[in-house]
Amino acid sequence: MNRAAGRPPWWTPRVGEREVLLSLAATPGPLPAAVAARLAEGRDPATLLRVHSPDPGSVAARLDGLGLRFLVSGDEGWPLAATPPDPPCAWLFASGPVPPGAAASVAVVGGRRASPLRRAAARSIGAGLARAGWCVVSGGAVGVDAAAHAGALDAGGRTVVVLGCGLDVAYPRANTGLFARVRSGGGTLVSEHPPSAQPRAAHFLPRNRLIAALSAAVVVVEAAEDSGSLSTARAAGSRGAGHVLVLPGAPWDPGSAGCNQLIRDGATLVHSLTDILEELGTTATAPGGSPAGAAAGGAGGWWQLAPAARAVLTSLIDGQLLTPGRLAAATDLPPAALDAALLDLELSGLVRRTAAGVQAIGLPGVGGAAGCPATLPEPRGPPPVTGTVELPPPARVLECGGPGGDDGRDA
Repeated sequence: MNRAAGRPPWWTPRVGEREVLLSLAATPGPLPAAVAARLAEGRDPATLLRVHSPDPGSVAARLDGLGLRFLVSGDEGWPLAATPPDPPCAWLFASGPVPPGAAASVAVVGGRRASPLRRAAARSIGAGLARAGWCVVSGGAVGVDAAAHAGALDAGGRTVVVLGCGLDVAYPRANTGLFARVRSGGGTLVSEHPPSAQPRAAHFLPRNRLIAALSAAVVVVEAAEDSGSLSTARAAGSRGAGHVLVLPGAPWDPGSAGCNQLIRDGATLVHSLTDILEELGTTATAPGGSPAGAAAGGAGGWWQLAPAARAVLTSLIDGQLLTPGRLAAATDLPPAALDAALLDLELSGLVRRTAAGVQAIGLPGVGGAAGCPATLPEPRGPPPVTGTVELPPPARVLECGGPGGDDGRDA
């Protein structure tokens, strides 16, 4: 009779709602967000079961064996109670402590192919937010996400990784060590998907709405025109209460195209950790009592660099590889001064020289003085090119000239 009704053999009317939800969560088929939307419409969870829905007892046993927990709306500490996402979320699988919720968390997002400089900025922001007492939320992808998580852990803070696959699936493999570090460092991994669920393209845009819902603000460090980070930012903006903060980038930088659009749509342009903390209504102090968000005037800060070194780093701000000849044209430095500036920056770990050219890989103060903020200097102009290039008219440059992704996977 149960089979005729489309329900599994183990189901009886005496089975509790939590057990039914656990079986639903482990049932292959519709996306969790689609099931949650039906439940939000008032559907009885038992009517959504399928003949192949697993016995909740066996699912619970597997979760115990993996050290995972099952959270549903209504549980004490449910992290989405105050900020339900749209589409809704009916359950979460978690490894580690329950996420602290939006009031104590900030998301830091960006693309997988972000430049080393943008990744350095994300790591610095993650560390600064953690020192200020915020939990750092991101999607566990390579690039900006991984850097933000690592920064929070560097500072001894909390971080939440929101995955688009099962928590026992090593994806992306490059971040296996990071996820182990999150677990050992008291951080949390969460997902709507049950153990063994594989990463699929359809999982990542719904994942992004959870990142936004778990955060009081979304900081976009880098986003190309089609970046999945844009969906995270817009999910935050659509709630009305979520702040959307964007780091500056040059209008000619493809990696900043999505950020520039967010600025035009009303997002807040920020240059440093100071700006982010001010938007959040908080401040932080570095060891020794100095303001963590102060202008980078401390040891290793931006303004402590020699003028020639500042000019070089400014010309490399978009994370592009420039040949020495193009770098000389961009900085107007004589060869000897350019070589000396590059040597200083290279010894400081801020740039690297390869056969292909020179690339910025770090920010002044990152990994140095704890109080130095992640601040990207304003680009002075587009990188030099040979031939003719059309630039936007001045009004357009001013309109877009703010913050500086990928597909919806961002992983």
